[in-house]
Amino acid sequence: MGCGLHQFHNFAGLNVKVCVAMGATQLLLWAVWAGVTRHPSRRKLWVVMVGGGLAMLLEIYDFPPYRGFVDAHALWHATTIPFTYLWWSFIRDDGKFRTSALIKKAK
Repeated sequence: MGCGLHQFHNFAGLNVKVCVAMGATQLLLWAVWAGVTRHPSRRKLWVVMVGGGLAMLLEIYDFPPYRGFVDAHALWHATTIPFTYLWWSFIRDDGKFRTSALIKKAK
């Protein structure tokens, strides 16, 4: 019983579905948290969540290379650069925010 081509495509399709479901769930959870929190950097989080959701569409609705140069997957990778910077900027701000809150609480 070898792994036939049909079985491989079924597995690959399942992998994509699971990855999309997990990504959408993560975006939803962060969006809900950003909606209810009063965190000073929540706007950065909103940009990453909305932009990440839109970028996920590039992965889902793949298109061939435009004029042989840029395809959806390449554009998706390009979007990860500013989103990664914003995400880590949010993480840094969150660390400062939470540390200052703990220091105030300890006083």
